[in-house]
Order: sequence, then structure tokens, then C-alpha cells
Amino acid sequence: MAVGIAAGSLVALLFRISGMFLWAVIGVLTARTLEVDDRGVYAPAVVVASVVGGVASLGAASGYFVANRRLSPAEVASNGLFVSVPLAIVLAAGVALYSPNVSQADRDVIVLAALATAPILVRGTMGGVLMGSGSIVRFNIASHISVILAFSLLFLWLVILDRRTVESALQAWCIAQYVSLLPYLYWGKGWWRWLVSHKPNPRLMAGLVRFSLITGFGGIIGILNYRIDQLLVIRLDSEEGAGIYSSAIAVAEGLWLFSSAIALASFARVGQGERSEAARLTATGVRHTLMVVVLGGGGAILLGPKLVELVFGAPYKEASEPLRILCIGTALFAPQGLLNNYFVNQLGRPSFPLIIGAISLVISVTFGLMLIPEFGTVGAAWSTTIGYGVSSIISITLFCRTSGIAPSELWRIRTTDVLSYLELGRDVLSGRAFAAARVRSET
Repeated sequence: MAVGIAAGSLVALLFRISGMFLWAVIGVLTARTLEVDDRGVYAPAVVVASVVGGVASLGAASGYFVANRRLSPAEVASNGLFVSVPLAIVLAAGVALYSPNVSQADRDVIVLAALATAPILVRGTMGGVLMGSGSIVRFNIASHISVILAFSLLFLWLVILDRRTVESALQAWCIAQYVSLLPYLYWGKGWWRWLVSHKPNPRLMAGLVRFSLITGFGGIIGILNYRIDQLLVIRLDSEEGAGIYSSAIAVAEGLWLFSSAIALASFARVGQGERSEAARLTATGVRHTLMVVVLGGGGAILLGPKLVELVFGAPYKEASEPLRILCIGTALFAPQGLLNNYFVNQLGRPSFPLIIGAISLVISVTFGLMLIPEFGTVGAAWSTTIGYGVSSIISITLFCRTSGIAPSELWRIRTTDVLSYLELGRDVLSGRAFAAARVRSET
């Protein structure tokens, strides 16, 4: 990988690892303080709020217009806010109007999840601007602040105040989402000055909305792919099974740490570069992902089950078998973020991930409906793994045809790939890697 991408990937990976550790701590906290069935409700509520807020944001669109269309971050951020803030208010108001139609217990969960979507939506839009401009460090710091705040408030509510209910946990998580917007207020000082001297750009706002309609729908499909198995387990198995299965998912998805770090670090470069350069960069990222994920997957299959029981407790012992199966699926799906970067940020074709995700979702749901009633969480794991495998085959085929890259470029490890880690190691020891990442983030 290029020095800048390698350095950015390393920084992003370190942030991802620490972020995963923080989320694991939150998982342990909720597992130890909430009943298993309560945690089975809490986890999906957080997932749904994150899904709605994430996919309704203009993150992918704002990143594309900054990186590929070369518009100023201030202009994109300002016009993005003109769209995202009213949309956040409408979403929250719509849920508030609907909530009287459900029971009191469900109403509290739904309202709290809805209130949390607004800051997630706005944060996603602003995060896309940071990614498009290559501000990887700032993007990761802002993401970490939301997790740190969530843990702090959850600890306060659940442990210190001893309010160990689903509603209390969601209250803490919701408040953390709003406070996490503060870094964007500080870093966006230049963006807000743009508002004073310029009028909103209707054409840009329309472009952001059109692009986001496709990426948003694709995002819904994509995140449902990540979580439809857990939602099906709730309906077809039990809330207790959902709580156990969520722990298996948390460990298995750790295999995506490396690939997501590369995708994040290369986001701006893939959008800004020539198509052939972006394709080569994507192929290199996939090879490096496979190098690490295959080794990590083997380790997760061997050690993951014991880790789940040790960390989450004896009631989660049954997560061992679905975890082993999920490790196969998450390994197959690991390069997807890199390929989606190329489809969306270079080709400007968000419809590609949308179609691929829809196919994967149909396969996962179909097999889930057949397997979960009979095999429970194991059936859910197999349905997810099959869906991931099919979508990976389709994505790789489409990437090779649109880029002209031979399939062997994605899996045949080169000597230079291995040696690049030695070079990166020297750069880390000398401090050049972190200096390069910092300079790129601040420019």
C-alpha cells in the first residue's frame, strides 16, 4: 500500500481496536447488569436507532462530493445540514406521533430509540465531510467520543444509580449521542462561517438528496444484512437467544477491524484518484485484508468461544457454535467495504452495493426462515454465512469486470505485500507513519 494509505490504515486500525474494546466493555457492562432478555431488547433497539440514523444521513453523499467532485468541505457540510437537521426533526416527530399506538413498555423503547436517531443522522453527515477530506484522525476521535460517553453514562445509570432496566440503559445511550456532537461544533467553525457569507445551494442539496436516496436505501439493506439474523432470532427463537447470539456477533465481527480500517483510510484516495489507480489501490487493500482475516478467523474459531464465556459469563456459553460459523461468514464478507468504496466513491454508482445487498438479504432471510425455527442461533449463523458468501462472489465479479483487474490480483499475495509490513514497521518505530497520518488529516 502507498505510505499515506498504510499510515492512515494503521491509525484507523488502532482507533478501531480501541473502539471495539470500548464497545466490548459496554457489552460486558450490559450483560452483567441487565437480565438476558432485557439485553435482548436493548441491543436491537440500539441497532435500529443506529440503522435509521446512519442510513438517513448524507454521509456517503457528502464524502463523495468532497472527495470526487472536489467541492469545499464547508460548502458540502453547510448544505448537508440544511437537509439533515430538518430530516432528523421529522423522523423524531413521526415516531412520537406513532408511539401512542403501542403498549407502554414498547412505547418507551421506541421513543428513546427515535430520539437517538437525530444526533446520529447529523453526526453521519458531518463525518462524511471529514472522510472525504481525508481527516481520518478527527473522524475517529469524534466516533470514539460517542462510545466513551455511552459507556460513562451507562455505568452511571446501571451501576452507580442501580437503574437496571432497558429504559434506563437507552436513556443513557440516547444522551451520549447528543453530547457527541460537540466535536463537530468545534472543528466545523470554518463550515459555519460559510453559512454567514453564502446562500444555500439548491442544486447541491438536491444532488446530496438524490445520491443519499440510493445510498440510504442501500444502507438499510446493508445493515439489515448485518442484523437481520438477530431480529429473526427474536421472533423465531426467543429474546434470550437474541441476547446470546448478539455476543457471538460481537466477537465474529472483530474480523472486520482491519478491512474497515483500510476502507476508511483509502476513502478519499479512491474517490480522488484516476480510475485505474483507484482499482489497483482497492485490489491491494483486498489482498491485505485476506492476509489478516484468514489468520484472524482461525484464531477466532479456536479461542472465540472461550472468550465469549469468559467475558460475558456462563449464560452465554451457548454462543460458541454460532460464533464458529459466523467467523466463516464474516471472513468472506471482509473485503466488501473496500469494494463498496470503489463502486460508490470512484464510480459514483451506489446502486451496485444496493443490488448486491438486496440479493444477500433475500438469501439470508430465506435461509433464516427455514433454519432458525429448527436450529435456533446455529441456523441464524448459517443463513448469514450463506448470504455473505453469495454477495462476496457477486461483488468480486462486478469489480473485476468494471475495473479490468484480474481476479488473481485480489487473492494472490505478493512478496511486496509482505515486505510492506516491514517497511511500515520501520516507519512506526521512526515516527514517520504517525506524522504522515497527522499531516494528511490536518490538510
